[in-house]
Amino acid sequence: MAVFVLDIHGKALMPCTEKRARLLLDRGRARVHRLLPMVVRLVDRQAGDCEFQPLRLKIDPGSKTTGLALVREVAAVDALTGEVQLGVAV
Repeated sequence: MAVFVLDIHGKALMPCTEKRARLLLDRGRARVHRLLPMVVRLVDRQAGDCEFQPLRLKIDPGSKTTGLALVREVAAVDALTGEVQLGVAV
């Protein structure tokens, strides 16, 4: 499960894993901003200094509830034809 990350001014950064969020909290580099959903705010990072990866929000309309998933898009180049194929990282 991903933990949402905010910079020092409250702007969104790339999500991280639960383990990385725990390490950031233990080392004093982050503070808990919200518990549900889990959001941490970094105390030493700004959004202008960071690189972002392309993300896509996928929706799964279920029979009783609707699920949301945040997936990272990846681009792979076919060596034979040179075509760029967009996919989703698993």
